[in-house]
Amino acid sequence: MDQEEVYPEENQTPQEDYLEDHQSVTIAPPLEGGFSKYMREYRLLNSLLVSLLMLTIIMSSIWGMMMGLALSGEGNSDFSDGGTAPAAQKQEKQKVVKLMQRQKKAQPTTQQTFRTTAISDITLPDFNELDVKDLAPVVEAAAPTMSAAGMNNDQMTKAMAGIGLALPKTMQQRCDPKKRIARLKSGGGKTMTEAAIVKGLKWLQTTQDPEGSWGGKDKDEKGQLKPSDKNAMTGMALLCYLGHCELQDSPDYGPTVQKAIKFITSTTPEPKIDQRGSYSHPIRTYALCEAYTMTKIKRLEEFAKRATIHIIKGQNENGGWAYSYGKGPAAHTDLSVAGWNIQALKAAAYTGIEISGLDEAMDKAIKYVKECQDKTGRFAYQRGKTGKSSLTGTGILSLQIWKNAKSEEAKRGLEWIVQNEAVKKDWSSINVYGWYYHAQACFQATGISGGSKFWKAWNKDFQKTVCSNQADDGHWKHGAHFHGDTEIYRTTMAILMLEVYYRYMPTTKV
Repeated sequence: MDQEEVYPEENQTPQEDYLEDHQSVTIAPPLEGGFSKYMREYRLLNSLLVSLLMLTIIMSSIWGMMMGLALSGEGNSDFSDGGTAPAAQKQEKQKVVKLMQRQKKAQPTTQQTFRTTAISDITLPDFNELDVKDLAPVVEAAAPTMSAAGMNNDQMTKAMAGIGLALPKTMQQRCDPKKRIARLKSGGGKTMTEAAIVKGLKWLQTTQDPEGSWGGKDKDEKGQLKPSDKNAMTGMALLCYLGHCELQDSPDYGPTVQKAIKFITSTTPEPKIDQRGSYSHPIRTYALCEAYTMTKIKRLEEFAKRATIHIIKGQNENGGWAYSYGKGPAAHTDLSVAGWNIQALKAAAYTGIEISGLDEAMDKAIKYVKECQDKTGRFAYQRGKTGKSSLTGTGILSLQIWKNAKSEEAKRGLEWIVQNEAVKKDWSSINVYGWYYHAQACFQATGISGGSKFWKAWNKDFQKTVCSNQADDGHWKHGAHFHGDTEIYRTTMAILMLEVYYRYMPTTKV
């Protein structure tokens, strides 16, 4: 391109003038180096190269982290006892945190409806305090284990307290050692009572058969061999351990509890019911349900549900339960059999398992129980007969756990007990079977207005009378004769009646 085309003549400055004006100007040589020139001319390429380098460094870092995690995971993959995976541990911690947050919620101010129809009408201790909307998550939450806590006392206390959080509020006091002792003392309990309970648990541990059962080597009141029903006695013994919150990984009793659970799940939960089975099946069901509530062992869930449905189906038309779960008006229904079946249904309600027909069965059962009370306030073996002292507590406790804690029938029964049974001190005159129910009925009465007087009267001599008749080896001596009396049956009933201070909290709901 030539000069004239770029600069037309009329716009050009005369050459002489231009030179004259610029003669004194000195043009400096260029200062730009080779590298600067390179950076200027190839700045786009350089930017791309720098970005690529940074991206490579970032990707390399991420890849290194991924490989590190993968290698650390493979390190434990060949060990079945290597512990819970980090992700699982985090999930468990999140469950526990959520659970603790639920427990801190404000108490409901209105009557609640439970997810299971069975629980909706339960009247046992502190149910008003249970956040019913959160019942299902509470049941599913895994409780801290004693194996994780180790043998350190402080850690053990925290672990047991954590287990309590996963239980219905009515049962939580038994699992926190501090709360357990506090409940014992606040209820008028003494140190000798807790010592007697532990001594009894140790005796049971020594009498467990290798297969995990109790009863095969049982003895009568004379110390003679008298084998008893293994399902019933294993259920009773397991309830004693659960009442003290001794679970499958308890430092002292873990193997004992494990073997007991294995035994009661070793046969069908729907056995053929004969006369003995009318008692042993509900006792076994009671233990199955309570064990599931406290341990969350999955196998127990199915057993508890099926065993409970078996009870519901076996109920007589009149509301009671008969020998062999017989049907029709001619069947032998009685309050003794009904009492164990009602307790089993109560335990089933606490599991949180949805069980159809439980509410209806309990409504019918309470109607039957009321029909067994005579004019004196005692409850009879069968409807229309004279009341028996040994069954009066059975009737009262049944009313207390299902809608009738404040009923006139319960009150009249309690008055009869404190006037006629609480005054007894001679062990030879005490029916241990009857006292098992009396102690629970009087303690549960503290949850209603004016009911504390019944417990105060009962507890006056109760502990001394029971504890002073424990043998040196831990079992309880023979008292007054009752049907089915054996060393194991008598001892388990004594332990359970002494655990009354913290096993279930007092009734607060009608």
